[in-house]
Amino acid sequence: MIPDCPVAFRAEARTETSRWLRRPKRVLHYDARWEDGRVAYDINLVDLMYRRAPADYVVVKKAMEQHCPLVGTGPWVGYPWGNVIAD
Repeated sequence: MIPDCPVAFRAEARTETSRWLRRPKRVLHYDARWEDGRVAYDINLVDLMYRRAPADYVVVKKAMEQHCPLVGTGPWVGYPWGNVIAD
């Protein structure tokens, strides 16, 4: 394992106004959790996930989007396997 890499991620869906058409649209924001319990909000997935294998990025991102509600916060998803973590 690479030191100081998150062990879980989650997606939060919000409705925001689009930049050009001014229509509401669903936007996903992401949070990261480390093994020691730290949580970072509204992170850039590519910056944190590409420290390891890029193939894991697709697996975890699809799992987060699949389990995220239309509006609200989804469950934590383990990295790199994409399994849902029960709190």
